[in-house]
Amino acid sequence: MTRGLASYLRSLEPDRQALLLRRAASRPLPNWREVYESVSPVDLKTGERRPRVPPPGSHPRRAAVLVPVLLDRRGPRLVYTVRRDHLPDHAGQISFPGGGMESGDGSLRETALREAHEEIALDPSLVETAGRLEELYIHVSNFLVTPFVGLLPEDTGLVLAPDEVEEIFVAPIEELVAPGTFRLVLRDLGDAKVGVPVFSAAGHDIWGATAAITAGLLARLGWEGYRDPAR
Repeated sequence: MTRGLASYLRSLEPDRQALLLRRAASRPLPNWREVYESVSPVDLKTGERRPRVPPPGSHPRRAAVLVPVLLDRRGPRLVYTVRRDHLPDHAGQISFPGGGMESGDGSLRETALREAHEEIALDPSLVETAGRLEELYIHVSNFLVTPFVGLLPEDTGLVLAPDEVEEIFVAPIEELVAPGTFRLVLRDLGDAKVGVPVFSAAGHDIWGATAAITAGLLARLGWEGYRDPAR
């Protein structure tokens, strides 16, 4: 997605934004694995990245997230949460609302909607599920995550669950695809120097699986910045 197309999205009324996002979210992404894995941390010496598919013989836990998109006259915006530090999985990290599938969930979509209701008080009846993105494996927690794109009216009210969520914030798609937003941050991990791809948007650095899912949605809109992060 070019910045010009992002500006075009911003110029559209919410119903036209919804039409474009439905088309993008409902079709498969042929190079999804390239997109997901290009957003994985990279060992700068060996060039190795962790794969986004489960290793052979593994038994990952099923999970789902909702990728909430606020349809706004200023342009579509993605909704993120900052998780509380005491949580057992992905504590303190930026994420989309979601979690593991429970026995009472009839489907992974129901899992995503239930978790969004619990974490940010999102009424499931307000969510239009535009499509599902490709599954993504998270090595650290052994989750196989299915993301669902949910379109929300621009006046949707959200309230964080204080025992799970530290903060709710939104990032305009226009900002996410702007030059320089997607960049490589250098970090030391033991004896290795690692490059961590992040979206620096809305005052936060979005990385890991959440960044990969974000990239997967943006790539469906034509964004190719995952191939060349700023440094």
